[in-house]
Amino acid sequence: MPDRPDERPSEPPAQPEQHHRLVSDQDVEDADDTLFAHPPRVVRRWVCGCGADYPCTDVRFALLVKSTAEAGE
Repeated sequence: MPDRPDERPSEPPAQPEQHHRLVSDQDVEDADDTLFAHPPRVVRRWVCGCGADYPCTDVRFALLVKSTAEAGE
């Protein structure tokens, strides 16, 4: 009866002799410094009813019209 593949003792996978890194130790240190200096932060902004940043172009135009009309009175 031939050996079944799942009954054979498994050998540990061969370890590569040396890994070639794409980055240097200095690159990793610089990346740590950058991540420390640039933490995420919460930003609060106004959004117009149309979904664009407030004031949207329509609101800017309306404010311009209103201020021009009030200045002419």
